[in-house]
Order: sequence, then structure tokens, then C-alpha cells
Amino acid sequence: MKFPLLRAFTKLFWRIDNRFLRFLFVGALNTIVGYGFFLFFIWIGLPRALSLLFSNIFGVAFNYKTTGVLVFQNKDNNLMLRFFAVYAFVYLINLAELWLLANSGLYSAILDWHLLDFIDDMPLSEAKIGEAIGQAIVVLPNAVITFLLSRRFVFRSNKL
Repeated sequence: MKFPLLRAFTKLFWRIDNRFLRFLFVGALNTIVGYGFFLFFIWIGLPRALSLLFSNIFGVAFNYKTTGVLVFQNKDNNLMLRFFAVYAFVYLINLAELWLLANSGLYSAILDWHLLDFIDDMPLSEAKIGEAIGQAIVVLPNAVITFLLSRRFVFRSNKL
């Protein structure tokens, strides 16, 4: 079976010399796959907590392979523990960032600006909206941190 669109995307992807740009493209793919795992586990009837746990485990394993091969051209499975450690470290940073943002008053200030008044009609609490805003604020800086730590401590390369 032929997939011309996939072949065209693959050719375009390998023309990108900047590893960070490749990392961002692969990150989008990884997000889709991780969410797909979550939906699959919910669909087969697992509770939310187990669905989230398993989707994270499978998602990070998938991320390792795609990031290693597509971004850093490295297929060494012996580096997986370091990769998981980087993700665990960035997870802790992310938790701290969200805590700081939640306690800074920024969420209330943003909501007071009435930029998100359309959300008032939705069944969402101010806290959930605040968490969504906070994660949106830190997602790109955390992608940069993950890339730099992966490059330095997992795949060890000086080439961007």
C-alpha cells in the first residue's frame, strides 16, 4: 500500500536541519499518540487514574523512540532510563511552575480582564480554567528545557 502524503512529509521532515524544530514536530506527534493511548484505555473501560498512568508510560516510551530516532538519530535503548529521568525532572519543574502561577494571583487577574467571558457559559470552575492557562504558559519553556536536557544528558550531542 502506498502513502504518498506520508512519504512527502517524511522527505520534508528530514530536510529540517535544526534539531529543535524537529523536536517540536515530533512533540506534536507524541502529544497526539499519548492522547490516543489515553482515549483507548478509557474506551476499553479502565478507570481514569489507570488510563492516565498507562497512557503516560506508553506515551513516554513512544516519545523516547521518536525523539531518539527522529530528532537525535539514536536508536540506543540503553539510554531509556536517562530519558525517563529527564521527563520526571521536567514533570517536577512543571508542578512547581503551576503551583507558583496558581499562587501568584495571575489567574484571577487574567479572568478579571474578561478576556475569557465566553467560558462563563461552560461548566468549568475558575480553578480548572486557571490550570489550563498555567499549562499553556509553561508548555513551550518546558519543551525547551526537555530538549536541552535530552540533548545534554540523554543523547549527548552538540549539534542543534
